[in-house]
Amino acid sequence: MILMFLHHPYSLYIQAFLSLLVQVLGGPKFYKGAIAGLKMRTGNMDLLISIGTTSALIYSFLALFKVIPGEPFFETNAFLISFVRLGKFIEERTKTRALSLLKELFALQSSRVKVWTSSGEIEINVSDLFPGDIIVVKTGDLVPVDGKIVEGLVEVDESLISGESVPILKKKGDNLISGSIIVNGYAKVEVTSQVESSYIGVLIRLIEEALQRKPKIQRLADRVSHYFVQIILLLSVAVFLIWFIKTQELSLSFNFALALLVISCPCAFGLAVPLAIFVGLTRTYKRGILVKDPGGFERAGQIDILILDKTGTITVGKPKVIEFNSLDDKAIEIAFSLALTSQHPYSKAIVEYAKQFNLSPIQLGECREVPGVGIFCGDYFLGRNPSGKGLILRDREQILAEIDVEDEIRIEAKEVLEDIRKRGLGIILATGDTRERASTVAEKLGIETIYAEIKPQDKLKLIEDFQKRGLKVAIVGDGVNDAPAMARADLSFVMAEGVDIAKRVGDVILLSGLRGIVYFFDIADKTRKRIWQNLFWAFIYNIISIPIAGGILYHKGIVLKPEFAGLMMALSSVSVVINSIRR
Repeated sequence: MILMFLHHPYSLYIQAFLSLLVQVLGGPKFYKGAIAGLKMRTGNMDLLISIGTTSALIYSFLALFKVIPGEPFFETNAFLISFVRLGKFIEERTKTRALSLLKELFALQSSRVKVWTSSGEIEINVSDLFPGDIIVVKTGDLVPVDGKIVEGLVEVDESLISGESVPILKKKGDNLISGSIIVNGYAKVEVTSQVESSYIGVLIRLIEEALQRKPKIQRLADRVSHYFVQIILLLSVAVFLIWFIKTQELSLSFNFALALLVISCPCAFGLAVPLAIFVGLTRTYKRGILVKDPGGFERAGQIDILILDKTGTITVGKPKVIEFNSLDDKAIEIAFSLALTSQHPYSKAIVEYAKQFNLSPIQLGECREVPGVGIFCGDYFLGRNPSGKGLILRDREQILAEIDVEDEIRIEAKEVLEDIRKRGLGIILATGDTRERASTVAEKLGIETIYAEIKPQDKLKLIEDFQKRGLKVAIVGDGVNDAPAMARADLSFVMAEGVDIAKRVGDVILLSGLRGIVYFFDIADKTRKRIWQNLFWAFIYNIISIPIAGGILYHKGIVLKPEFAGLMMALSSVSVVINSIRR
């Protein structure tokens, strides 16, 4: 560009060398794309760029060596290749970044697991497991594959699978689903399926397919470019023939045809969508939101209903003591001491509650924990209340305290839901938890529609039923139980604390909590607006410039030379860039 305005004896030769270098290094990718498109009988942007840049370069060399009359314009092909390759680079970088972030978020396939053999326990990669192998799971472990308990007793947190907030007791003969967490206990589990065919493995593949999908608006731009290219090629040939027949001047006719070809190159079309999306993605990252499917920006404007999971989504997923009904002066101190011996979520809630009293643990004798029952220390017992509600602290048969434990609602939940309602979206609570717990949470947040005690397949069917009625559905969840529904929903959000498989399937990961939903909708609105503005400008620009480039104002003394056509093409792309990055 600078060399265009530097009048030096060798400036044209330097331009020729640099221009040829750009064509040799950057052009082959367009040639391959053009050839592939021709084989499929479709005209694409690569074809137009290939013809335009090659023609401009050949013409410039012929003019440089005085084979034909005219001035060379070596900057034209360099501009075309550079700007379009920039757009492609941005698009590919976005996809690559999303894939790399996902691989970091999900490490199950490379994790290690202990296998029971006749010679003892050995550690192998989870991907090397086969049906029939016996694996060992203990407190704190994530169940890596589907299996059946053959020995032992464990308490399992399936809140990320079923939505049930209370841990479930599993014994010999019971099935364990991949993605659940061992809260307490030890068991030997017979593998019933490999990691690829386990519940988690099946869902993993969904994300690979999702990242290959182009946003609908990008497909629209591609389709417009397809027909646009064919029209421009025909127009270019027609302009050349008309002017050559009319004037018999080869140079003038070629100039008009090439100017039309160059100025109409849909670089702005090529940049309009990927650049606006890239800017939108950058802004979501800064807000603590990881967008894996850029098509979510477009779908966000079509959503009618937002379905919310309860446990771990609108609640923090961690139990909290809301009432400690003490019937003995030392009840809190005793409960605190028993709870310290366990890693159970309810025990942790009691320990957290007791911290406010600055207590010191007391010796209660030898302790043992029975999964699904509670903690025994000497004559004391802390565990499930036989009445079915909350926990109980007992000394032999004497009740010392009754403890009510409940999952805590996220502090930002009410504010976020109010914002969602203002957008005109319907809000539904769908959870695998009991109706009593679901109703309590819904009442506090003003949610009128509740679906409780539903299984993963029921959530999936719920979404499908709404979609059959022509409604667009978004879902917010955190667990394996939400993954099938997320895969089917029009837009899916997953909490940062959720399991890796949910992060794989979800379109948007809310690293900043529930407020990320509001941020995402705001950024999506701006991104869609920028995209349509970019496409509108690119379209109007071509409508105005093509007739001028074709020589319609020639008799008024206005002629657009190919080099200025290339400059105008570049400026149209710059306008798209500026519009995309502005606030």
